[in-house]
Amino acid sequence: MWNLRCLCVLVALILPNVAFAHHGSSGQFETNKTIELSGEITRVRLVNPHAYVYFDVTNDDGSMTNMRCELQSGSLLKRRGWNTEQFKAGSAITILGSPDRNDPTTCYMQQITFENGVTANRNSVFDYNGSLVNGASTASAVDSDVTVERETIRADGRPNLAGNWAMVRKVGSRPGGGGAFAQLTDAGALAVEGATQDENPRYQCEPTNIIMDWWFDLMVNKIEQSSTQINLTYGFMSLTRTIYLDGTKMPEDYEPNRAGFSTGVWEGNTLVVTTTGFDEGWIMAPMGGSPGGKPGGSPGGKPDDADTGTSMEASMGSPQGNARPPRPEGAPDGKKGPPAGPRGNGGPPSPAKNSTALVVVERFSLNEDGTVLKREYTITDPLYLKAPMTGSDEVTFTQDSYQPYDCDDLTAERGSGNLDPSATTPDNEATGNGVSGNGVSKSGDLKSGNVISQPVMSTLYKLEDSKVGQTISSTQWGYPIVLSLHAIGMATMVGIALMLTLRVLGFASVIPVTAMASYWNIALIGFGINFVSGVALFCGNASELYFNWAFRIKILLVVAGLVLTWRLVIICIKQTDSVSAKHKKLAAIAMVSWVAAIIAGRLIGYMS
Repeated sequence: MWNLRCLCVLVALILPNVAFAHHGSSGQFETNKTIELSGEITRVRLVNPHAYVYFDVTNDDGSMTNMRCELQSGSLLKRRGWNTEQFKAGSAITILGSPDRNDPTTCYMQQITFENGVTANRNSVFDYNGSLVNGASTASAVDSDVTVERETIRADGRPNLAGNWAMVRKVGSRPGGGGAFAQLTDAGALAVEGATQDENPRYQCEPTNIIMDWWFDLMVNKIEQSSTQINLTYGFMSLTRTIYLDGTKMPEDYEPNRAGFSTGVWEGNTLVVTTTGFDEGWIMAPMGGSPGGKPGGSPGGKPDDADTGTSMEASMGSPQGNARPPRPEGAPDGKKGPPAGPRGNGGPPSPAKNSTALVVVERFSLNEDGTVLKREYTITDPLYLKAPMTGSDEVTFTQDSYQPYDCDDLTAERGSGNLDPSATTPDNEATGNGVSGNGVSKSGDLKSGNVISQPVMSTLYKLEDSKVGQTISSTQWGYPIVLSLHAIGMATMVGIALMLTLRVLGFASVIPVTAMASYWNIALIGFGINFVSGVALFCGNASELYFNWAFRIKILLVVAGLVLTWRLVIICIKQTDSVSAKHKKLAAIAMVSWVAAIIAGRLIGYMS
């Protein structure tokens, strides 16, 4: 009966609400769905933080819909060689992308084919002749590796930090730095209670903080250096900082702000910068329909946005970097905040604020040839953080020019930035702007009719925020220990199950079939270990695994393998040494189920 109870629990875990759609890696787009759209370009906006291409699509009934698809940030596209000439009005394009959750006229571009037959994706780089550059980094249209000699030491004997710098994300790697999760105090948790995406500074075209903005969107940063001060101008949101090297102290009437007041001292060839004077703001701003990264995010974020934005929200979250829909109202937990970089473990992070007591210490150092500037940092906030956050990042010297950010956020232009299903504009509904055959219905809902159930998401988030979920996602040893136990349990259960089925199929026929019966009890012990550890692993990343079809298939196959093997033990292995054709057929099906379950388990990390 014990194994039957486990079976019931497993079935209960996977069967409820199976019809609900997988939530995308960001709140705005359903990145598990792919639509194909073809039409004629009407205009393009290469603006920040997201560029958009607009084009007319002819519907099945002959009517016309003006669609728009989100691209990378305008500045990043320009650095990669994209330009408005590629999007000539009246020219034809075909786009593969993901639909917006609420606006049927908006999509997220994953791949675009121009009228001349050139096919590019979000990360493509073009050279000056407009040809695709194969195998390029995702930073610039020109090779960002330094091709000219650069002075590494200034006349005053200090390392030369002057120049333009940008993060270079090689294909397959993450943006951002690395660090640990924020641990919020009670005051810190209270500060983010009820936080919504409307409070995210990025949605207001304002800087977020001096850590994230340094590498966000792979923008070009500018450093100007003298013997008495260093000026930093960020490419993202044009945030400016002055680092005083001459002992200048913060004025008593200094107005707190996002950049703070920075003083620096040289410790050998390392510049140590201490910054105070911050206003209350965000270490990790709340997310809703914002971009995320995929493994990357971007993550994520959207499917291949780990290089674009992958905002601090995404890249400072899970290994997947994926952003998720907002928690239920009032649910920010204050426990699982962001790590200071993409190497943190666990699910997507919760919001975290800083108080005016925030202190950031940065240590800047150059590599041997002066082309890579490394920054190590420590974030301390005695009011909102239980412990300091540490991390590091690197930017590379580039000959690309610095460009002002000139933010023009078009996300909510058609209501698509709002996660409320009612956000679809009345104009769209009144004109019947629907697209036939592309996965989006005229009502603005997906044709599948699937939505994310708030109670389901609330339950999944509670599992992630439980002590078990926090131990798995936010501690150094929780995940590897439990994963090891899961592997041991799986090896025991599946190994014995395969041994039993192989014996019934005729392998090692000198061993009596009934002599194998006692091994089944050991297999059940292995299953118990596998079940308990599996539930714990699920709690650590429930909001992602629940919607992962490889995970669901694996669970179904495990259930099938368990039932079939248990049946085989009951009617054959415990009863008789005489194996019938019926027994062999049952054994073969059970064996296939176990093997398929193992394969499905390996695919979990490769399916969204």
